Amino acid sequence: MCERLRLFVVSLLAVICSEGAWASTPAFPGAEGYGSETTHARGKKVFHVTRLDDEKGQQKTKSLKPGQFRRALAEAEEAGGGYIVFDVAGTIRLKETPLIPSNTYIAGQSAPGTGISIEGAQIWVGRWKAGHVHDVLVRHLRFRGRGKKGSDAFAIHGPETHHVVFDHLSVSYFQDGAVDIKNEATDVTLQWCHFGDAADSGTNEPYHGEPHLVDDRVDRVTMHHNFYTHSHSRVPWVTESCENVHFEFSNNVVYNSRKYPSRFDARRGKVNAIGNFYIPGKNTHSDSKGKFRPVITGANGVRIHVRDNLAVGGIGHDNKDSDGKSFKGKDQHIQRGKEAPVNGPRPDKSLPEERAMGGMGSEGTLGPVPGVVEYSKSRFDEMPKITYVPVEENLDLVLTQFGALPRDMTDSRLVKELLTRSGEWKLDIPDDGSVYEGEPVVDTDRDGMPDEWEKRHGRDLETNGHDLDPEYDNIEVYLNERAAQLVKDAKPVKSGNAIQRK
Repeated sequence: MCERLRLFVVSLLAVICSEGAWASTPAFPGAEGYGSETTHARGKKVFHVTRLDDEKGQQKTKSLKPGQFRRALAEAEEAGGGYIVFDVAGTIRLKETPLIPSNTYIAGQSAPGTGISIEGAQIWVGRWKAGHVHDVLVRHLRFRGRGKKGSDAFAIHGPETHHVVFDHLSVSYFQDGAVDIKNEATDVTLQWCHFGDAADSGTNEPYHGEPHLVDDRVDRVTMHHNFYTHSHSRVPWVTESCENVHFEFSNNVVYNSRKYPSRFDARRGKVNAIGNFYIPGKNTHSDSKGKFRPVITGANGVRIHVRDNLAVGGIGHDNKDSDGKSFKGKDQHIQRGKEAPVNGPRPDKSLPEERAMGGMGSEGTLGPVPGVVEYSKSRFDEMPKITYVPVEENLDLVLTQFGALPRDMTDSRLVKELLTRSGEWKLDIPDDGSVYEGEPVVDTDRDGMPDEWEKRHGRDLETNGHDLDPEYDNIEVYLNERAAQLVKDAKPVKSGNAIQRK
């Protein structure tokens, strides 16, 4: 295909997406939002991760040992994509940054026992200026930091990087961003993940737990049913460079963010913010008892539809008198910032939705500001819908189902911290006692589907066959069942009266 024709096709697809025409087959049952129609590795080969070590050097098959994670990615790139399955449980300690190629499905749910964790280097989808990576799906993967100073956990970057879905990721101990989306990337969904609990950045700004910088002409992003903890800001921050952006941020739970967590500064941008729950913690900036800064803000004429959001008050958790000395980061404590008489909380639905909003053009202003942040009474329906859950029901649902499953001790700690309104920013990585182990399943023909599972279906199945479903590869059916079972087995979380509403 010549370059001019290829660009025309990309532009045509963008127009189709902007008009709300979505593929009938999601990446997997439950995938929603702008990236959800990715075809990921459908029709591609399977590559196995059988070991936990890594090598220095380029991500090339000649440089890496068979069975290493980056070797599997290199093999997938050479093959035009592939399913990455894990025959081992444990922690992969990276020595170099993994580069996820196009048409790739990283199936963390395939790991045996208590699953897989990755640390030591950030993970890239796309390239900083080159981009050109598309159709990527990553599920049930943990990231546990210990990378280079000031580094992100995941980066989705580059022109023509598109159709990326992160589902049920657990991301902690990063030094800067959890998932930054930059440089013209489009059609991205982040869902049912945890992002937060960062560590020392190694820079002159010690605590830099800022989950999402969305910058430089990014468009068409959905973030839904995610859990955020102990964040400084950027939950998310959509900058003014994302002119005319389409952005959905809905049914998320945000705990212990400092101030102004969700900031949308995109000129003429459109934002749906529905059913989010903001809960203050020890590091949340408080001007006076029961009052904290607006949780949804904007600038540059951005248009935001807000509905069913809650921001509980600070009763019993007022930070007015804190001197910030309990945190070792010299300049990132709760007293920094100008005091202003604002009423950020919206503890129940009887109060106006705008109580949780503010305009960055006039800091401290309550509610939308004409010309700065515009309030839209109706949802922007050109964006793909997600399954909206009433905000208070959604709290327990997210706390039960978020992140890589089965749940490790780190994510269990974070749930407990929210329920007890405890925990805080930290520079040192705690030892939560998480253990990742399990016995490999038997997969004699190396097709990514365990022998026992194929036996239950009465025959040997081809990886890319459609014996079980006309729309999904046979291996997808297995991976979908495995992911669904992990969610089904998750221990229910009941918040009860733990979250004070007033």
